[in-house]
Amino acid sequence: MGDRTGDAFRAAGYHRVCERYHVPFEDLQKDTWKEYEAAGMKIKLCDKAAAVDYMINMPVLKGHCQTTVTCALKNNKGVIPNSEKRRFHTMGLHKPIAHLNTIAKNDFILVDNICGDLDFEEGGNPVVMNRILGFKDPVLCDAFVCDSMGYSVKDVPYIPLAESLGVGSADTAHANIIYLNEASKAQGAFNMTRRVQQLASFAAPKDACSACYGSLIYALDRLNDMGRLRKGLPPVSIGQGYKGEEGSIGVGRCTSCFGKTLKGCPPKAADIVEFLSENWN
Repeated sequence: MGDRTGDAFRAAGYHRVCERYHVPFEDLQKDTWKEYEAAGMKIKLCDKAAAVDYMINMPVLKGHCQTTVTCALKNNKGVIPNSEKRRFHTMGLHKPIAHLNTIAKNDFILVDNICGDLDFEEGGNPVVMNRILGFKDPVLCDAFVCDSMGYSVKDVPYIPLAESLGVGSADTAHANIIYLNEASKAQGAFNMTRRVQQLASFAAPKDACSACYGSLIYALDRLNDMGRLRKGLPPVSIGQGYKGEEGSIGVGRCTSCFGKTLKGCPPKAADIVEFLSENWN
């Protein structure tokens, strides 16, 4: 944080990618910028970012200590100068992020949902999901992220504000979602932090897919915030190992024979929160 982009670029190994595929690296910390009219706000945007023909935004899906979640819309802070980033923080982040996206390009969004954090942008409590997501609409992307992490878009003010400014649509219920491959059983045991282990103690996974199990962990985290987790609750069953079996309570399509079950493959964390709030006792 606050370091030079070039140093981070080399530390992460991106210089080898550029050399191998002959892709130039543009350090926007060294770029010039212009100020633009952004739906009623003046916002500075780096010149090289403004000049590209096609912008691919590559955020990581994760929690954030100030904005609750961070993905496509907030990731566009990367195309403004450092002085503007500091100014965004003095304005509370949400409003300037929404207005920035009226001028910053989002031609395609490729989301790293392999192993994001529960609630902090610098890591510490990783949740394995093993997914890559693609979007054309940054507002729809971030609304989908809220569903995936058990939040409402109202919990992240820059999402409905960006929608009201015409950046995109938050209507995930009517989105055209295409799954390119079926979820597969998680291979081996994932290393979990103490906090994630505590949440996982309320689950009973059996050959659970990463995306399904990850959704349950995010949902359990929301329920913990709501004060709903307590000793004595029956563990929530999840995973392909429960196909055709009966049980008390489970989530995901594979627990369809249970007395209380939530469909979905994988189910959304937001739906799991609602289901467990009503049926888990």
